[in-house]
Amino acid sequence: MKSKSWLFLPLILIGATWGMTIPAMKIAVTGGYPITGVLFWQVFLAGLTALLLFLPKYRVIRLSKRRLVLFAWIMVFGSLLPGAISYTATFHLPAGVMAITIAMVPIFIMPIAIFTGHEVFKKTRALGVFMGAISILLLIGPDASLPNPAKAGFVLLAILAPLCYAFEDNFVAYFGLDGLTPVETLLGSATMGSIVLAVLVAWQGSFIPLWQNGWSDADLAILLIGLTTGLAYSGFIWIIGQAGPVFAGLVAYLVTLFGVLWSILALGETYSGYIWAAFAIMCLGMFLVRPRED
Repeated sequence: MKSKSWLFLPLILIGATWGMTIPAMKIAVTGGYPITGVLFWQVFLAGLTALLLFLPKYRVIRLSKRRLVLFAWIMVFGSLLPGAISYTATFHLPAGVMAITIAMVPIFIMPIAIFTGHEVFKKTRALGVFMGAISILLLIGPDASLPNPAKAGFVLLAILAPLCYAFEDNFVAYFGLDGLTPVETLLGSATMGSIVLAVLVAWQGSFIPLWQNGWSDADLAILLIGLTTGLAYSGFIWIIGQAGPVFAGLVAYLVTLFGVLWSILALGETYSGYIWAAFAIMCLGMFLVRPRED
């Protein structure tokens, strides 16, 4: 049985990098920019990062129906839907709370994997899913959990984003990459997403010329989101191929941890005891759904 322990190092690096996007998202959406405009730059810059990583390979990506389906699935469930949901919720919630909701990814992955017959039901894993539900209740239940209790509904909206990622994670793991590398897969899905968003942005008139405002904090945040997303996402798809969807889903724990830390450092956020309790219980839930050793 080959140990997976060495994979925790790239997992930590991916989580720390991806965690930077959470406070950056807060800065971007509070800068007054339209969500579709921000999302366009995120997907486009992620694709540009993938292109720069891809060019030295001197390969041609041959398109097929199977690959187009793969690109479309990742585009919808890995970028467009969770991106629109996250930006909407981030406008109303503290960045640290958004970081905690991201931790629902591995907790959602498990029941989906069991339902599709790719994972085996275990009581400890079911308990992990239950712990995730408790943590969400702590975020939306007590009046003291959020700065504005009226925003509790946006927590429920926010957890739809990790549900999307869970669908994407399982699909990639069991559909496969059809011979593509993680960078090529990201390049294909990001190119498709950029085209779709470019049409939407042009129709809405929501394009954001980043260079016009002298590179404000919101502009720099958008730039950071796009570049870190490209690097982290490529690594995430690679981890799925190396260790499967449940192990890869543990990156959400690290995104949560670093997202909270980056939010405290960059935004000066403080949290109530209920939020810290939700964070601790969510971590326990993720521990209980940890991957099996093959």
